[in-house]
Amino acid sequence: MPAFTLTALLLDRFGRRPLAIGALWFSGLFCLVGSVVKNYGVWRVVWMVCGIFGIFGVAGTYNLLYIYTIELFPTVVRNAALGSASQAGQMGAILAPLVVVLGGFPFAVFGVCGLLGGLLSFYLPETLYQPLYDTMAGLEDGANVWRKT
Repeated sequence: MPAFTLTALLLDRFGRRPLAIGALWFSGLFCLVGSVVKNYGVWRVVWMVCGIFGIFGVAGTYNLLYIYTIELFPTVVRNAALGSASQAGQMGAILAPLVVVLGGFPFAVFGVCGLLGGLLSFYLPETLYQPLYDTMAGLEDGANVWRKT
């Protein structure tokens, strides 16, 4: 709940793309730190805090997924795009326990995925204060108008 609340409060202040990049990198960084910290002794507390902050960043990203996906796609494909994005997120949730069971460095795998997702988010357009389009042609025309200005 705190991640959802914080995401909602920061959404209109920073924009969708910077918030998505920040949340993904936040979770990725803490997961990578958690992968190098030992899981015994006094370091166990640091390891658990890294896990909590990693989940916090992923929860914020998951909350942002719905808002950002709706704004990215025009009306004619919006439902299909939202369903596909939601399904991709659920596939990650299904595969996460498999990564943990296989052993190795699950924190490192999650951290690399977070950092890679943040890098790929640079290719997404910013949708803050942009109109919602009805058709793909309108989206292409609108994108060309915004690029020219």
